[in-house]
Amino acid sequence: MSEDHIKELRDIAFRKIGRNLVNFQQLERMLKFILVRSDVRGYASELAKILQEKDKDIDRKPLGWLVQDLFKTVYSNRPPHESPANERDDVWMSISLRIESSKDSIRERKRQLREIVKERNVLVHRLLATFDPDSVESCEKLVRLLDEQADRVEHHYESLRGIFEHMQAVQQEVMRRLEAELGESVRKEGDGLAQHVNETNKSP
Repeated sequence: MSEDHIKELRDIAFRKIGRNLVNFQQLERMLKFILVRSDVRGYASELAKILQEKDKDIDRKPLGWLVQDLFKTVYSNRPPHESPANERDDVWMSISLRIESSKDSIRERKRQLREIVKERNVLVHRLLATFDPDSVESCEKLVRLLDEQADRVEHHYESLRGIFEHMQAVQQEVMRRLEAELGESVRKEGDGLAQHVNETNKSP
């Protein structure tokens, strides 16, 4: 077996390792995005800080914990947020994402996502641990296993990406409407102030 052939197989194996790892990282990133933004409440002036704190908390969690949190929030039957007991002169915002489904569907979804966690652990702790980049047989075997894994993960990846993209679209729409409402509020306040000034100037 020529050195060039071994090098080619090794390069293919490394590319496919990178592809699968990136796919798992993307999946983890989507889960974090969904979890951070699926349960948000607070005054508008504090939302940026609230999101930063949630980001920091979620970022430390491994994939298995993220999957558990998904079912505690997005797939839970917890009611929407209530308004604060002590209101103040600020916009209160509450954003909740809930997916309604049958118990059997949720159970199947849990099984699928747990399989994703298992697949990721297999890649990191088993497939790569026994890989010999100088062996043609090892490279060919790893390439085959990585392709099979990518096929198994693809469906779950695409399903989660659908939720992720929907949440992005909803978030953009919420921000668009909020900006429009705030702009209208500022305009009305400005008109009211101008009218007050005019009436004051007309006073004898």
